[in-house]
Amino acid sequence: MKKIIVAAVMCLGTAAFAQDTTGTPQNPAPSAPSSRQMNGPSTGVEAQEVGPAIGDAAKKVVGKDTSKDKAEAANKTGVWKDKDAFSLNGTVKAKDDDDITLARTGTLPEVKLDVREQTKVTLDGKTVKASELPEGASVRAKFQLEGDDSIALELKATSPKK
Repeated sequence: MKKIIVAAVMCLGTAAFAQDTTGTPQNPAPSAPSSRQMNGPSTGVEAQEVGPAIGDAAKKVVGKDTSKDKAEAANKTGVWKDKDAFSLNGTVKAKDDDDITLARTGTLPEVKLDVREQTKVTLDGKTVKASELPEGASVRAKFQLEGDDSIALELKATSPKK
């Protein structure tokens, strides 16, 4: 019997609190959201006030779109983070300033990696440009995927044995 009484009191008490008007706007004025007066603590933001607040915050944060901002954004989205990089080994088949093609052993297909300014390229421990890598050089590459592109983060090459 005691359990039934306690359950009834809990249900009625909860219903009474649900009917309380504390924290709801008094005399709402849709055209002037800042002029609303609250009858107690605020319980949040009105739904129609969320969109403009997000737009204003985005304008302050985004500002002008520069190449430096794009590079920083790329760093934040995962590109240029070694911990998230894939790796592969191969030999240089073709190269230029913008990309390098690596042939792999066995039946594995060739891989074309985009080379960018931030890509670290070394040949026998010395920093070089990707276009300076000799054909047949053994390469250990770290790369990440950006959409359909494979972006080279690091290319460590050793000169081919003669």
